[in-house]
Amino acid sequence: MSKKEFAWPTHYDFPPFFTKQPNRETNTKRVQMWKELIMAYCQSNRIFVINIRESLPTSPLFGNEKISRRLRQDDLHEIIQYMVAAGLAEWLPGETNKVMIYWRKPSEWADIMFEWVQAQGLNESVMTLYEIREGDATVGSEFHGMDSELLLKTLKVMEKMGRAVLFDAEGGDASGVKFLAGE
Repeated sequence: MSKKEFAWPTHYDFPPFFTKQPNRETNTKRVQMWKELIMAYCQSNRIFVINIRESLPTSPLFGNEKISRRLRQDDLHEIIQYMVAAGLAEWLPGETNKVMIYWRKPSEWADIMFEWVQAQGLNESVMTLYEIREGDATVGSEFHGMDSELLLKTLKVMEKMGRAVLFDAEGGDASGVKFLAGE
């Protein structure tokens, strides 16, 4: 399966898009446009976690070489904080440079995974988290290759919904799940 080229919005080529605007309404609109771009780019490229320290200086998401513009770190933090407040992102625990991007929220992933479980006839089946993320059975599913933190959040949502039971390894970390028929 070939990866499709990301379609950059026209404002990505507009230099002020990369600069904080003095007018509050204009800057708010710019932040919203950045939110939409980050969400679309992450979904298109199946990016679940952004490491700001690594991505800011190198990723095409945050810099347009054609117009010699790159987003500043404090501007990106403003955008990420906006996304966190809107429930579209979450700082990883104990991290100040890694943020999980919810181009689909854990509850949406839980519905997708439950539909997959139903379609595959895996009710009452047990799978390891590794099998779900990397196993042959999930190749081609939307959640194959999902970030492990997001997978765990998704499975916890399924557990709250009565659709799964998580199993812990010796160290207390979840290592497996039993899928239930649910509702």
